[in-house]
Amino acid sequence: MDKENMISQKLRTLLAEKNMRASNLAKETGIAQSTLSKITNGKSRSIQFDTIEKISKSLHVEPSELFTPCRPLGGHDK
Repeated sequence: MDKENMISQKLRTLLAEKNMRASNLAKETGIAQSTLSKITNGKSRSIQFDTIEKISKSLHVEPSELFTPCRPLGGHDK
């Protein structure tokens, strides 16, 4: 899995865990809704580090968390 798709999947998971919509994240971070849409849909060719920082800060996670694979459904590791 490439890093953009990993970030996309992780961002969708974090938003769901926090019961947050991308539109709310856009308002909190000042990141354009279109940019967040590209990221969450895996259509972004590159993501600037300041964007990663803003997303991480808003979601209360370390930037590196966006680069870690999601756990399997149910949260159980095998």
